[in-house]
Amino acid sequence: MVEQNYVIGIDNQADLICQIVEDFVNEALNQTGYCSLKHQVKLYQTAFEGTCYADAQSLGAAYTYDTNPMLEYFKNDPNLGTLQLKDMPGKDINTPSILQKREMILKPQSIPEKKLMLKFESVDTEELKNVEITFEGDRAIFKIGEGEANHYQIPNDKKLWETQFMIISLNGQYYIRDLGFVHTSRIKLDKRSEVQIQKGSIVDLGKVVHYHFDKAIHHGVPTQEPSEAFYTMRPSDTNFDVDTEDFPHLRARPTWVSADENVDNIQNEINVYADGQKPVNSVGRSMKRDIQIKLKAVSADHCAIAYTQEKGWTITERGKDRLSSNGTFIFMKSMQQMNDHIPSDMIPLHDDMIISFVNYELRVRLNQKTKDEINQQYAAMEEYFAGKYQGAAAGAAAPEEPKEEEKEQPAYTAEVQPNATPDEAAVVAAAEVPEAAPAEAEAAEAVPASNVEQAEPAEAEKPAEA
Repeated sequence: MVEQNYVIGIDNQADLICQIVEDFVNEALNQTGYCSLKHQVKLYQTAFEGTCYADAQSLGAAYTYDTNPMLEYFKNDPNLGTLQLKDMPGKDINTPSILQKREMILKPQSIPEKKLMLKFESVDTEELKNVEITFEGDRAIFKIGEGEANHYQIPNDKKLWETQFMIISLNGQYYIRDLGFVHTSRIKLDKRSEVQIQKGSIVDLGKVVHYHFDKAIHHGVPTQEPSEAFYTMRPSDTNFDVDTEDFPHLRARPTWVSADENVDNIQNEINVYADGQKPVNSVGRSMKRDIQIKLKAVSADHCAIAYTQEKGWTITERGKDRLSSNGTFIFMKSMQQMNDHIPSDMIPLHDDMIISFVNYELRVRLNQKTKDEINQQYAAMEEYFAGKYQGAAAGAAAPEEPKEEEKEQPAYTAEVQPNATPDEAAVVAAAEVPEAAPAEAEAAEAVPASNVEQAEPAEAEKPAEA
């Protein structure tokens, strides 16, 4: 998980995901004797009466409706053909299952020397006004969102994603990674910040228009590293379009305009050239601006776009008497990342940075810890994670689990005749439903590959639906 920055995706880690699921299945089989990912579980005694989605009447004459579904129908399927039937009519499954979502607690490689504090400055609900979230970095990840499994939950706001974003503590540095789907997270410009515009970047002007920069030509590859005053949304993307024969060129087109604005008042295409005559191009509603955006929510002097060899193309509100009234925002995700529904890059967090999502704004504060505080946090962290398997995140082998009294695992047998009719097929359960297992253990103790963001051990043990 450390190598994947605590997020794995099916595009690049399909084999890893398959291996993890297999580990979950094997662990469930070891503990209960069956698993909903490996077996078809029959929980009723009577004939199958259909559901609200499909029954004999809704399917009609074009389909054969069987009141006693059998596994033989799937025998030629490479995956479903391997399923086994567990016949448990009239019985309760007492194997404990963890159906609620839970926080994922992972051990960091090191604890940062600074404390991260996030303060709500703009909110949807007044009770969050000026509330501060503190993260010491003594856990590898800290998630914020609407879902109950987050380390900090903002409940009952359906515009938020399940996990809107997560903070990562890695090598003594804090990073943010946006996980939003429809309403993605952004960085808001302040008086000192400057953000690099890369190909695919999306900029929100005044919360009324989004511009997608689909072309960003450079004279050379930018060399400036991110800092407290210079941000980049995709640090890992070093694939810059370079043309040494022509002037650097930046092009943007609108992708969204607020319904409260007149779409005829915006430019359908913005082109900026770094030809040496104008190092900085101003953007705003006023006719005095180099790039005029005639929308009432855009300030007269809103922001500026510039090009330098070291930084490439940048956007900023620095050098003005006051900030724009409705703000300038840079999306953490590129257009491609949004279309592919994948997380953003890991973006370094800096003091005084403003994180914006939906109608919330969080101000970042990084406060220095004392040596005693850091030593105490290391001691507390080691005590907490003692005996808890963390795999690669901890850099240590899994401790041996305490031995329990051996219990005879229930054995099930299933006979399915390849050519049998529903009346002739017989399925024999050779044992009763297993008794309730001991109280649930920590997910990290029970499953060898526990530090995975998308799947928790609970998923492998939940009772299957018929």
